[in-house]
Amino acid sequence: MKRNPAIIKEAVLKMGGTIEEFIPERGCFYINIGGKRIFLERKISLTRQTTGAGQLTRCKDVTYKLFHTNNLPTPQTECFYKKTYDAVRAKVQLEALPYPIIMKDAEGSNSKGIFPFIGNASDAMIVLEKELPRYRSMIAQEMVFGKEYRVLVLDEKVIGALEMIPPYARGDGVSTLRNIIEEKQCQTERRTEFDEKLKQLLKEQNVTLESVMSKNEIAYIKRTSCLAEGGETRDVTDSVNENIGKICITASKIVGKYLAGIDIICTDIAQDPSQQAFNILEVNGKPDLYIHYNPTHGHTRNVVEDIVKFMVKIA
Repeated sequence: MKRNPAIIKEAVLKMGGTIEEFIPERGCFYINIGGKRIFLERKISLTRQTTGAGQLTRCKDVTYKLFHTNNLPTPQTECFYKKTYDAVRAKVQLEALPYPIIMKDAEGSNSKGIFPFIGNASDAMIVLEKELPRYRSMIAQEMVFGKEYRVLVLDEKVIGALEMIPPYARGDGVSTLRNIIEEKQCQTERRTEFDEKLKQLLKEQNVTLESVMSKNEIAYIKRTSCLAEGGETRDVTDSVNENIGKICITASKIVGKYLAGIDIICTDIAQDPSQQAFNILEVNGKPDLYIHYNPTHGHTRNVVEDIVKFMVKIA
């Protein structure tokens, strides 16, 4: 993400450090601070162990298996591999899942290779047999619902947390929903497709693209957070329940990372996880840092300063 280097460099300069460009075309540079010269890229990866840590976060099947083995709360998941695919066994695996499910490329990122809201095992088999040849591995996972949060962990501490709010359109009492979405998308990086998925989501909210919503009435245009399509963020760092924080720190240790962005879903991040449905969705070993600066709602968290100080300490 191009915004990460700019945020990192600005934070380092404010801390009294200097920047030494290396290969700008690849986003590579050195920071000089605290008597240390540290090489950085677009995203920061801080690993607790020397072997395997990259795969532990890059491969979702490995991540979920580790979490399940260590009794961390995650959605029920089945894994499939192109090299060992067996249709009979796959059917049994898919029939064991609670529906609806989501299927994903096990090594995918940036919302690519994702097939949500699959309603039954027959439809899941169709998706699997069509898509698995394109990937080395896929996962099928029960869908869980609630608010999405990104919790940024550094070593033994939560240094930032955001509620990730799905893109939505706000009524003005005059314009059709279609026009509101089109106007909103003049300012977004990516356009939301006016497809059957969108129409179905709107139908569930009792509106259509031609509806004129009352002033300040809201209709969500994506089921999940997507900043590129107009999603919003709310800083909730001070509200993170202590036990949720402990679970996220444990998750970062299990995947061998000092620095990790933990995606969770629950009803309320301020509530004890034992009192609500709570699941870890994903772990990002090279989390975006820019999202913690200038959130849509709430205050900036200068997470780069915390990270750089930690890097100087362990360098």
